[in-house]
Amino acid sequence: MKRIIPAALIVTLPLLGACNGNDQLADAQRARDLELALQAQRLQNPALVSPMEMGQQQQGGQWVYVPPGYAPPAYATPQQVYAPAPMPVYGPAPQPQPVYRTASASRSAPAPAPARAPQRVTHVKRDAIIGAAAGAVAGAAIGRNVKGAVIGAAAGGVLGAVVGSTIDVDHR
Repeated sequence: MKRIIPAALIVTLPLLGACNGNDQLADAQRARDLELALQAQRLQNPALVSPMEMGQQQQGGQWVYVPPGYAPPAYATPQQVYAPAPMPVYGPAPQPQPVYRTASASRSAPAPAPARAPQRVTHVKRDAIIGAAAGAVAGAAIGRNVKGAVIGAAAGGVLGAVVGSTIDVDHR
C-alpha cells in the first residue's frame, strides 16, 4: 500500500498540471506551428510535373532538357477517322397478339402463405458443459485440489448456461 500511493501521485500530478485551463496561449502557439509546418511542406513538395512538361526529351535512356521550339511535338496530332454510319435494318412490324379474358371463380388473388415466425434457438446445454469444463480446469489450477475443481466446475457451468441462454442465441 505504501508503494501504490506515491506511484498514483506520480501518474496523476502531470495529468492535473496539463489541465490548467490556460488554453488560449497554447492554441495560438499550435496554430502558428501548424502554419509554419504547412509553409515548409509547400516548399519541399512542389506539384509533380513530368519530364515532358518540363521541356525535357528522352535521348539514350536519359531525360535531357531541350529548349522550347527545338523539340518536335511530344505527341502526334490526332488524325480524324471517318467511318460510314451503320445502316438501319428494317423488318416486318410485330403483329399484336389477341388478349383473351377467362372467367374465374374468384376475383381476388390467392392469399399468400403465412410467413414463418423466426425461432429462437439457444445453446444452453452446450455452453454449460463448456463452462463447467473450463471452470473445473481453472479451479483445479487455482485451488490445487479437488474442492477447487468442483467449485470451478459449478461456477463455470452456471456461467455457461447463462451465456448460452442470453448471449449465444440464433434466430432461424
